[in-house]
Formats: sequence, C-alpha cells, structure tokens
Amino acid sequence: MFAAWTAEEKGLLGSAYYAAHPIYPLAHTVANINMDMLNIFGPTHDVVITGAGKGTIEDEAVAIAAKQGRVLDPEQRPEVGGYYRSDHFSLAQVGVPALNIGSGPDLVNGGKDAGRKMAVDFTAQHYHQPSDEWHADWDLGGAKQDLDLFYALGWELANADTWPEWKAGAEFKPARDASAAQRSGH
Repeated sequence: MFAAWTAEEKGLLGSAYYAAHPIYPLAHTVANINMDMLNIFGPTHDVVITGAGKGTIEDEAVAIAAKQGRVLDPEQRPEVGGYYRSDHFSLAQVGVPALNIGSGPDLVNGGKDAGRKMAVDFTAQHYHQPSDEWHADWDLGGAKQDLDLFYALGWELANADTWPEWKAGAEFKPARDASAAQRSGH
C-alpha cells in the first residue's frame, strides 16, 4: 500500500489520522518506509538513516544500499529530532516499524562538501517556500538510487518469512510487541 499524507507541517495531521483510523490493521502492517524528500542533487556514495538504531528494517536497508555501492553515514544533526517530526513517526508511535532513509551528502559528482552546500542552499532558499517546486536543472539520479533501494526493500519485506521488529530499547517496541499474537501464523 502506498499513502501520501497531508498536513505534516501542521503537526503530522494526515499520518496521525491514518494511524488512528487505518484502512488495514496496524498489527498486520509490515513496515512504513518514508519516502519524504527525494534527492534532487545527483547520485551519492552514501545513505543516512534519520533516527538510526531503532529497528531491524534498518539493517536490511543498509545491506541493500551496500549492494548499490553506498555506505551508511551518520545522521548530520540528530539533536534536532528529525525522526520525531516526519510522517513515519505517527505509525512508529503505534508500533509499526518505520524507516526514514535517504541519500547522504557524499555526491558522486562533488563529494560531501558540495552535497552539504546544495542541501543548505536548498533549505535556505526553497524548502517550505513558494519556490519549493520542480526545477529542470535537478539531477534525479540520486532519487532513482533511493527509489531503487525503496523498491528492493519493499520486495524483501513483502516476500520475507519474518516480520521486521523494533530493536531492544526502542521506545516503539512495546506497542509492536503487544500485537505480536495477531501476526503469528501470517
């Protein structure tokens, strides 16, 4: 299932509504892969997981990224709590394993300094502003890398014999564990 939420900037209203009124049982929802903000700067040598260390789905995603020739880079500013401010958080709160992964700053053409500069410039000049729209000069090679990763991860999850889980210590683990009996035999 694919879902496009609305009103993230107004307090995750769309995803929170779905988490409270799902059309498919949350106990049987395998995972939530957040595809917010696709890379418009070109292919990268790396990926970044926002809020890393929470779930087993991350391990699968990193393995797929490695097959693409990409490595995991640490989140640049974990102190801003990005994991708790994006739409996947609403489903994480109710126990659904949720992943927020995307291209890192290490551009194939330009390296980390160029990638960081492009991201800072985009955020300052376009993010959540009227100019935050498609531009013909974008290099969507990075978006394709990420979409290939998302597709491969979705394929693996759909065909797996096991369910992704929250890791020990993850604050969302108790909610998922409470629905484990509903998944047995599925």
